[in-house]
Amino acid sequence: MNGRLLGKEGREFAHKALELMDQFDVAPTPENYAVWICFASDTNPELCETLRTHIEAGEAFSETVNAELFEQYFQWKAIQDAILESGNLMSRELGAVKQSLEAAERDTVAYGKALEGATHELVASPDAAGMKRLVESLVSATARMQRRSQALEDKLQATSNEVTKLKTHLERVREEAMTDALTGIANRKRFDEALRRARRAAESDGTPMSLILCDIDFFKRFNDTWGHQTGDQIIRFVAGCLTRHSLEHHVVARYGGEEFGIVMPNTDTATATEIAEKIRKTVESKKLLRKSTNEDLGNITVSLGIAGYRDGESIEELIERSDANLYKSKTEGRNRSTSDASTASRSAAA
Repeated sequence: MNGRLLGKEGREFAHKALELMDQFDVAPTPENYAVWICFASDTNPELCETLRTHIEAGEAFSETVNAELFEQYFQWKAIQDAILESGNLMSRELGAVKQSLEAAERDTVAYGKALEGATHELVASPDAAGMKRLVESLVSATARMQRRSQALEDKLQATSNEVTKLKTHLERVREEAMTDALTGIANRKRFDEALRRARRAAESDGTPMSLILCDIDFFKRFNDTWGHQTGDQIIRFVAGCLTRHSLEHHVVARYGGEEFGIVMPNTDTATATEIAEKIRKTVESKKLLRKSTNEDLGNITVSLGIAGYRDGESIEELIERSDANLYKSKTEGRNRSTSDASTASRSAAA
């Protein structure tokens, strides 16, 4: 724990954090408090710089912005803590197994010596009394070995169950760290990971791979007119449309504030363009009402840019081409999708 957050100074930082949250109309949730106590105490330079930039730009701290800040600066800390905790538990479990194995080894050696002694005793005392002592000794040694074997088997089974639980826990934590808090789709971290994985597959297998970038048209106008809660409602709606029309093996992600991306392994540009058009038409055709008042929000549209992976190009180049096509969709009237093929057609016509 940071020592500056203890004692009188810590209480002053806490008071300052709450004042700042009130000043910028930030809901007093534990996640938001974690962000602002870091800002108030100046304990995370990158986070502080991000907040200062946001404040200087005069932008509001909407639910979306708050969720992104916590996700960016605290979610990976959560997964690191979970991994550390799981590692400690695993060390304890393996230590217990090691002790059980060492005890079993000692019992095995003792059992071997008992058998060896029995052989000598059988030769030295072949009478009935000697045989009785021999049998009793062997029965006792065998029973001890059975108990030890059963105890070891139980311990190994318990450890196996514990490992399975730890694995499930880590998978759940990782899933949460890779999910956008507002929409429930993949976040930027998972987008980047999926894009790298899809590129590797395209390079090694020679299969097609496409990328769609999508942006909500005039989103700032909706935010300014209706407020950030309605803006969040629109973002969730568009995320749902992207998910609905994407294929099962595609990765739909929130790329930025009102920007989305779809990583599309084993998908050519023509198929990607068809999917982009289905998304665009679905968004355009939907009548969206403001949840709090049932007011009509007007015409909501999206612009999309599609690019197919080219052999040998970097991820940055693929994103740049998709983003360039998205920009063309914006500049040529919005509410449209532009792909490599449509760009090439216009160039040929020109």
